[in-house]
Amino acid sequence: MPGYNRRYEIAPLVVTDEEIEFQTTKRTSSPGIFGLHVSGEDEPATIGPVIFQTEHVVRRRLLRKPAWLSTESKCRWSGIVASTPDSPFRDVKISTSLGPAPAWLVENDSNGWAIHVHGQGSDRSQTLRGVTSATALGLNSLIVSYRNDGDGPRSTDGLSHLGESEWHDLEGALHFVAERGATRCIIFGWSLGATIALNVLQRSGLSSLVTGIVMVSPVLSWQAVLRANANHQGWPRILGTYVTSLLGLKGISRAAGLSEPLRIRKADAARLSTPLRTPVLILHNKNDWSVPFQISREFAQRQGPRVELVEFDCSGHTQEWNSDPIGWDLAVRRWYGGFLQPERAGDKAEATAGEL
Repeated sequence: MPGYNRRYEIAPLVVTDEEIEFQTTKRTSSPGIFGLHVSGEDEPATIGPVIFQTEHVVRRRLLRKPAWLSTESKCRWSGIVASTPDSPFRDVKISTSLGPAPAWLVENDSNGWAIHVHGQGSDRSQTLRGVTSATALGLNSLIVSYRNDGDGPRSTDGLSHLGESEWHDLEGALHFVAERGATRCIIFGWSLGATIALNVLQRSGLSSLVTGIVMVSPVLSWQAVLRANANHQGWPRILGTYVTSLLGLKGISRAAGLSEPLRIRKADAARLSTPLRTPVLILHNKNDWSVPFQISREFAQRQGPRVELVEFDCSGHTQEWNSDPIGWDLAVRRWYGGFLQPERAGDKAEATAGEL
């Protein structure tokens, strides 16, 4: 995703077993729950709510403290709060045309499944925030990798195809769950993962197995995303339009290192205009400068009652859960109950709210 980076530029001022202090910034004072990733280590610290704040210092709960975290640590702030599932899981391999793609499997003794698909510039750990909700709904969870994401198999060019080839690997995950008796499957797609999910819905012979999609900060239009990111960098928005057009040209795409042209504008138009028969829940931050919220709003309005949009007021891309984990979880449970168990939706939402 344009704008994604890994700069370790945060140093804690104070670290105890239960609390941590930072210099006050927009990030370190954001309400909610976040991950603090230490350079050279895999497992992040989990940063909880703000306890005390001044203009210069903010003190927060430390919900999970890795042994190596100290005031000497060089850290980065992230929405990713764990490196592996909290529930018991096992490693599995998904068959794809490029070779096996590693995945985590959290089993829940059910015929219902959730497949969790991460976004560009991230990995499987990005989606773990949604696994707890899926488990609470009684679903098995398959947390997948895909080509060129660092864990999945590598294509000849080693580059992202913005969902235009990656959807085949998600189709492989659908084969995996179908072989294990899946009768329904919810796809949790984060950012580019939502693009991949919609591509599967529109192109795969297994699309009938997908009974719903939860989309988090979804990329519905790459042209809109590239225009927004060009504007954020101080460049003309029209540059984003040029890029989407140029990537579809054989000579230009080859010069960019791609093995094949990417017909991005055609794919965008199909995603935005094709009527959906499958229920979709969109969870999106209205302040997301990287993936414009307005596109999600227009998409939901165009699609009608099949698409529900839940708006969050926070900062950061794919950090809706972090800003309000209870509200995020409750929105997923209500939506799921509403379209699969309508007669129980109200009772279920009320009963589970107290568990959070």
